[in-house]
Amino acid sequence: MRISSSRFGLAVILGGWIYYGLYGAIAWGADGNSIRVLTSFFPVYCLAVEVAGDGASVENLLPAKVGPHDYQLAPKDLRKITLANLVIMNGLGLESWLERVIQQQTPKERPQMVRLADGLDDELIREGASGHSHGDKDSSDGHGHEHSDINPHIWLDPCLAAHGVTNIMEAMIKSDPSRSEGYRKRAEVLIGRLEALHREYERRLAPVRAQAFITHHQAFPYLIRRYGLKLAGVLEEVPEVEPSARHLKRLSQTIREQKVRVLFVEPQSTSKIAGQLARDHGIGLAELDPLEVGPLEAGAYERLMRQNLSILVNQLR
Repeated sequence: MRISSSRFGLAVILGGWIYYGLYGAIAWGADGNSIRVLTSFFPVYCLAVEVAGDGASVENLLPAKVGPHDYQLAPKDLRKITLANLVIMNGLGLESWLERVIQQQTPKERPQMVRLADGLDDELIREGASGHSHGDKDSSDGHGHEHSDINPHIWLDPCLAAHGVTNIMEAMIKSDPSRSEGYRKRAEVLIGRLEALHREYERRLAPVRAQAFITHHQAFPYLIRRYGLKLAGVLEEVPEVEPSARHLKRLSQTIREQKVRVLFVEPQSTSKIAGQLARDHGIGLAELDPLEVGPLEAGAYERLMRQNLSILVNQLR
């Protein structure tokens, strides 16, 4: 049985903490020598595991092929939450279902939480007028900031991902000061690689900045802003809601006027409308990955970011 973070679900979860608190430790970090870190989903795990190295035990909450949107906690998740010393997430309302559960714990039992987005403000993209939302309307970052109108896809900008790495490093040092030197050195190495990734994006995308394209939904505004790309429109104004006839008519006009060359869909998409629109206008159809799911292994985030870069360059040139 899967359970949500409704009032009833929270009662079930809280009741289950006692059982998993007693019997869960044998499966994770039982030696007690390293801190136990729980990450929310794919890109957060990839960044955290690099900083942790052999200094901390890192486990991801979501399965590799499951994204964070409206995830429902299952009983097996309770052990992971209960045993964690540190929980790392993206923030901006994307994991509100997780934050609500953690906040039900007493202050003494509650794990330390850190968000990749902590400390960002002017860099955030607000889009309330678009109707595009990823978190609950009442979700916040725990500091009184409402995030229903903020796009959460900050990990698709390497520079903002580097900001998140700094947050991860500082949280690990706070949780485990005896290993601070290792966390700091590994974070510096990772930030250096992300800076190199950023420079690669800048160099390779410079020649195709003027070429207009359409994306499946608003998953890439941070990447588009960072590299000055030309987004002509989105297929789905609201994720997983089919576009209206009126919206498709406007998109068709935009494709003609801006000479759009390609429509990017997501790897998990089954949209027949996207294929039909591409055929009707004789434009390309290609996959661009929002990196919400992926293999839970070090280096996978950077590899998939470079894969996206190659796709963008090849389709827009």
